[in-house]
Amino acid sequence: MSEKVKVGDRVKIVEMDDSLSSLKKGSIGTVTNVDTEQELIWVNWDNGEKLALLVGIDKYKVIKK
Repeated sequence: MSEKVKVGDRVKIVEMDDSLSSLKKGSIGTVTNVDTEQELIWVNWDNGEKLALLVGIDKYKVIKK
């Protein structure tokens, strides 16, 4: 369910396995950087957290405007 994203896109977590994070299914944030080399999508989450999505592991969807 992961989609191609670009800086500025709004994304929503569908599934993420990170017990150290306060992020949960449904959390929303804004993409700040897409690191194709390390397969990371850096996001500023609306709860104030800054955490990357792992391409191919975390599931997310782009929120359409």
